[in-house]
Amino acid sequence: MYYSTIGLLAVLILFIVNWDILHGFKVSYDKPAWNVYRGFLFAVLVYYITDILWGILESQKLVVALFVDTTIYFVAMALGISFWAEYTVAYLDEKSPFGRFLIYAGRIIALTIAIMVIVNIFVPVLFTVDESCVYHDLPIRDFMLICQILFLLTISVYAFSSMFRISKTEEKHVRYRILASFGFIMALCLFVQLWFPYLPIYSIAYMLGTCLLHSFIANDERENYKIEHEENKKVNELMDRFVSILDNMPGMTFTKDAKTGVYLACNQAFAEYANKETPDGVTGLTDDEIFDADTAAHFVKDDKMALSLSTPYIFFEDVPDAAGNRRQLQTTKLKYTDTAGRLCVLGMCQDVTDMIKVQHEHDMTKEAYEQAVSSGLMYSNIAQTLAQDYIDLYYVNVDTEEFIQYRNGGENGSLSEVRRGWHFFSDCKMELAEKVYDDDRDDFLQAMKRKTLMKALSKKAAFVMTYRVITEDDPIYVNMKISRMQNDQYIIMGITNVDSEMRETMAKSEALIEALNSAERAKKINNEFISGMSHEIRSPINAIIGLQTLAVKNENMDDKTHEYLDKIGESANNLLEIINNILDMSQIEAGRVVLQKEEFSFSGMLEKINDRVVPQCNDKGLSYECRILNQVDSTYYGDDVKLRKLLINILETAVNVTDAPGNIALNIEKTVEFEGQSTLRFCITNTGSGMNKESADDININMAISKKLVEVMNGTISKESDKDVGTKTFVTLTLKNSSDENRDLEKKIDLDSIKVLIVDDNPIEAEHAKMVLDEVGIKSDACTSGQEALRKMEIQHAKHKPYNLVFMDWIMSGMTGPETSSEIMKLFKNECTVVALTANNWDDIREEAERVGVDNYLAKPLFASNILEKIDQIARRSNMNIFKEKDRAKLAGRRILLAEDVDINAEIMMDALEIENIKIDHAANGIIAVEMFEKSTAGVYAAIIMDVRMPQMDGLEAAKTIRAMDREDAKRIPIIALTANAFDEDVQRSMQAGMNAHLSKPVETDNLLRILGELIYEAEEVYDVL
Repeated sequence: MYYSTIGLLAVLILFIVNWDILHGFKVSYDKPAWNVYRGFLFAVLVYYITDILWGILESQKLVVALFVDTTIYFVAMALGISFWAEYTVAYLDEKSPFGRFLIYAGRIIALTIAIMVIVNIFVPVLFTVDESCVYHDLPIRDFMLICQILFLLTISVYAFSSMFRISKTEEKHVRYRILASFGFIMALCLFVQLWFPYLPIYSIAYMLGTCLLHSFIANDERENYKIEHEENKKVNELMDRFVSILDNMPGMTFTKDAKTGVYLACNQAFAEYANKETPDGVTGLTDDEIFDADTAAHFVKDDKMALSLSTPYIFFEDVPDAAGNRRQLQTTKLKYTDTAGRLCVLGMCQDVTDMIKVQHEHDMTKEAYEQAVSSGLMYSNIAQTLAQDYIDLYYVNVDTEEFIQYRNGGENGSLSEVRRGWHFFSDCKMELAEKVYDDDRDDFLQAMKRKTLMKALSKKAAFVMTYRVITEDDPIYVNMKISRMQNDQYIIMGITNVDSEMRETMAKSEALIEALNSAERAKKINNEFISGMSHEIRSPINAIIGLQTLAVKNENMDDKTHEYLDKIGESANNLLEIINNILDMSQIEAGRVVLQKEEFSFSGMLEKINDRVVPQCNDKGLSYECRILNQVDSTYYGDDVKLRKLLINILETAVNVTDAPGNIALNIEKTVEFEGQSTLRFCITNTGSGMNKESADDININMAISKKLVEVMNGTISKESDKDVGTKTFVTLTLKNSSDENRDLEKKIDLDSIKVLIVDDNPIEAEHAKMVLDEVGIKSDACTSGQEALRKMEIQHAKHKPYNLVFMDWIMSGMTGPETSSEIMKLFKNECTVVALTANNWDDIREEAERVGVDNYLAKPLFASNILEKIDQIARRSNMNIFKEKDRAKLAGRRILLAEDVDINAEIMMDALEIENIKIDHAANGIIAVEMFEKSTAGVYAAIIMDVRMPQMDGLEAAKTIRAMDREDAKRIPIIALTANAFDEDVQRSMQAGMNAHLSKPVETDNLLRILGELIYEAEEVYDVL
């Protein structure tokens, strides 16, 4: 009877432990594994029942009943093995070949046991029950047990090995561990059963195994419940926030009781949809009380769908509002539990009626497409939609070349089918081509080749072409648009009459061209007129001034006549100045202003300015001051005439708008000096009434000329003006230092490191250039042809003593300058810099030079007075290392602020500097760089490397902002500009912004380290002196 006792105990435990799964109250059966496990439990339950009956039948000596019970026992065993295999695969979601092997192996074992059971009824192979009601197992039964043991061990070993391949935090880790444990327990028990066939080991194993499995299932449900609880909590928090902003949401929003369907709250938009004046009119009502029966039933159905889902239910619906108007809505519904524990539905609707309407006018749904193709209509709906745009429409099957032609009827604007045919890309295409204007026919035929057309449509959704077609009258312009369908098998080709639009556009273009030509002619005539007028007026004025000058020398003249002559001379000079201003303005507008680059006395220039302005101030009763705020050089290199003119123009304007007693001041200061250039800022101030906005906009010709001159000189001009306070005008310009310039450059440039090859087919000019270089101490060789130049460069290359500069005459006979330069750049690009020698303007040859890799030039003839300056500019522009070593600061351990918006450029520079043990802080734009510097402690950053072109705030603006900060290190910290441009005007703009050096990309690391060391050393030396 112990069999019955063990079996009964196992049944009770199975029901107690697995009642929720067997009854199906809690387990979510949308999971396949739970369904299989439930079948497995029923098979085990049958197995337990046979154990209970087996003990009873054996004690009663009922042989036949015991045989039948044992047979059912083996059948239950077979089902259990099969279900267990399927459960293992489903539980682990195992889709690998191993999973399929388990299922097939389980089924084979189960089928084998079933077959053996059937055979055993007729011929004993599994077991026998003798007349004394004694059970005897046979070898086949042992074999089947061994197969089950091996099967369970296979599952366990696989689960055990997989458990160590994944993280312990993953859900599958626990599942592998449970299945491995169950398999080992079952295999061990079956092994014992093999040697002790009369013990109920099998039942005990199943009892322990199912308890073990259920412990995980219960834990899994608890985790799911915990997750669901957390989700409900989040939804409640979301709902609490939602209620507070309900009335302000742009769409329709509502919430209602899920059980009763009663609306709990809504916003004004939904109240209007429900045909109520306020949300209070909706609260407390149901859908049946607001909408018609069909609409209400539809809403209730959607509510039920939202309640059945664990995620928000999002859908489109076409429903009428309470007033009966059809509305297309995009609706989102989700369930939640409010603070009272009540299950509710939250709904949010967006009226997309207009959007759907537009979409329907342009698109066909997939269902409509399939129906149109299958029914032979082939996008007739789309054709009708496009009727208003096209006069002819072709719907083409690209594979079969079958087509349908539609034509616009004209009266009602709808398309009607004209014909159906085959061979679109041959016969139909040629038929269309016959109507195409002769000049456009070749392009049309080329475009309509199937391979060409489909290649074009593979890159974009539509192909568009405009051409002319022949009519009884003049040819007309049409537009052909070909669009591909979603599956690329079909195309739609529409032809539109655009003749009036094209001719109108062409007329406008011709008018614009004529207007442009007229403007150019008018500008030319205006310039010629002004130039001629100024000449015609200047001649008699010069005569008047000359005669006045002679007349005042007459000593016999009375005082009154002398006074008249003085006034005549003064008026004539004023008139001459006005004429000069008009001529200057015309030259500036025409772009014919040429800046002189000569050494001039800065103090002498200021004296001339003061001599001009002081009398004007005295005449008006104004005080005048000219102050130099810090150390400036006595001489500079530039165009002092134009500089003096623009400053006088601004000062005279200030005098004109200032009433007595007032003050006019000219303040000059040097803001930065680097590499032989100084940036000067001129501040012209006047006190008194100042100018309001209207007056500031009304600039006279003097100020207009000044603005243009500043632009020509690559400077900046700005104005600050307050009514009744005064005006400040700021002019910032960069001038080259000229005092002992060559001597200074000789100290900086390592002349021994320079070797120049001069290439000029004129021997006299080549020898002159060599003489100039010899005079300043630079070694050079000269040759008179491109072929000879290449031979010399090859020889020096072989000697490992290459030329690092090549002065190339641009216009040579035989092998020209561009041709020779191109060959040099191909063979020796990394060794030398090619400089174009030309007597022409650089703009005339720039495009051709840059095409062969030459971006430097020298104007003929060369002069020893400025050749070193030119070579200095070329070296800095080309990143040539020809400079003598200066004292440098040690860079290891320094912190540098790098402002660079291109990540790859920043990464390269950071890697290069970090190799030198330099710490880098990276800023992606100017704003971030300014913020990082502002937040840093003074002295943390040793230097700033600033890319000039960056988004949001460029490097120039960032440098100005940093220099303007009220902290000591902001004035002295070295700032190095990085840019792809290396022209003089770019260098000047960088220096005017407060930068200390300018490097062009790509930056050589050695050069950058040299500049950093020198600038940091200089900044620290100045700080120590202070």
